[in-house]
Amino acid sequence: MIDLPTIASIAALLAVAVFLAAQQQQTRAAQMTDIRERHFELIKLMLEHPELDYNATDRPAGDERMTAIGMSIWVAHWNTLWHMGQMDEKALRFNLADLFRKPEAQKWWTEVGDGWSSKANRRERRFITIVTEECRAAATTRPVAHTGVR
Repeated sequence: MIDLPTIASIAALLAVAVFLAAQQQQTRAAQMTDIRERHFELIKLMLEHPELDYNATDRPAGDERMTAIGMSIWVAHWNTLWHMGQMDEKALRFNLADLFRKPEAQKWWTEVGDGWSSKANRRERRFITIVTEECRAAATTRPVAHTGVR
């Protein structure tokens, strides 16, 4: 027979578990809001600075750093979605294939890929592996073309 203090302890543990689950759900909702806001900011930046749009056609000549910054922001955005489970491997590869259609994107990742992330966990290492695989595949098999799809 279970005594009253044991029942109270179990109830308290269950209450803590429910509270933590609710708190995790609220945190995730806040993170999703932040992701959507970041995406909106990316779109606004691309409208103001067309060189940030990695797949824009007929970009005006400009500072190559802006293009690199734009690519880095996009990859960071996809990385966040990847870590939150909001982007699967198929969607990630689709976006990366579009990014790496441009030779400047391939060149950028070849130069920064090894140092782009600390690769602190298995999921991050998998993300970096996928990005690198898509960059290499684009360099060897895909013609440079504009799709206009994200």
